Amino acid sequence: MTTQDTARLLSPRSCAQSQPLRTARPRLWPARRHLRATAALLGLALNEAHAAGGHHAVDDAAILEPGQCEVETWFDRERGGGRTLLHVGPACRLGPVELGLNMDRARSATNSGNAGNAGNDTTVTAGPQVKWVTPVTESLSVGVVLAAGWQDSSPRFVGSTVVLPLTWQPTQSLAVHVNLGRDFRQHAKDMSRAGAALEWAATPQWSMVAERFREGQAHFWRVGARYVVSDTLSLDLSQARGLAGAAPAWWTVGFNWAFQR
Repeated sequence: MTTQDTARLLSPRSCAQSQPLRTARPRLWPARRHLRATAALLGLALNEAHAAGGHHAVDDAAILEPGQCEVETWFDRERGGGRTLLHVGPACRLGPVELGLNMDRARSATNSGNAGNAGNDTTVTAGPQVKWVTPVTESLSVGVVLAAGWQDSSPRFVGSTVVLPLTWQPTQSLAVHVNLGRDFRQHAKDMSRAGAALEWAATPQWSMVAERFREGQAHFWRVGARYVVSDTLSLDLSQARGLAGAAPAWWTVGFNWAFQR
């Protein structure tokens, strides 16, 4: 979510005139999503659609303004330091759609069980993403997100993802985002994904997001905050955690820069 997004959420507007608050754009493959899966999953499954104008798991039904571009980057670190992920994602509005490129470097600590044999596995993934959104009413918008990913190890093609985001903005400062989607994984069983998020703009500078989502047959929650530094720059901080058993927990720090091309 850019500075303009926060201001839009806090001021009267029609959904037909501008899209709802950005709150999560999908990044749709395994290595990219918050390292909540095992190293094998990072290599074989699509792990997430990027969202909430940043690193969130639940995407919003909003796209960049005409002529606008944005670069989103974030760093995930699993509690205990077992896995980390660095993401860079440039995107631009072209006609009725937003075109983006997702690039991720995931690093997972390994241990063969013998002293001195600990090491690290690194996976790099990249792929395109297309997003289209349309208003339904003054407070409701829906869209479609398509993404695909390739990695630097075999199999090269990871898979593709389809996500249907919906955003409802009942008040000037509150937005609800709901996602339904499916991951079409190479050499593995396809999986469904779903999630819901509540976003609240407390002030023009501060907004909060709480979300619950399902990916890779596991359930997670996340709480986070965004601080708007300027008209073009914002910073994110969040914590996410699995809901059962030994599911991982991780922190994310993000940086978002919007500009006119």
